[in-house]
Amino acid sequence: MQRDFNLRRVGQLTLDVRCVDLFNTNKTDATIYGIRELTVHNPARRTFLINLTWKFNEARSKYRGSGAGEKQKARM
Repeated sequence: MQRDFNLRRVGQLTLDVRCVDLFNTNKTDATIYGIRELTVHNPARRTFLINLTWKFNEARSKYRGSGAGEKQKARM
């Protein structure tokens, strides 16, 4: 999930939240009996990641967006 906050004069803040294995599906439990007994236990690891990005002093450009530079091209 990603959310952008435009704070106008101070910049732009971006919050990115991610979760790995939310429903605990990557779980491994195994016991194998044979000549040797083998036991494997891999508990699921839920991981939450939060990324916070702040862009400040972004240069404002009058040439951004669709049709950028059309007036300048027509003038020439």
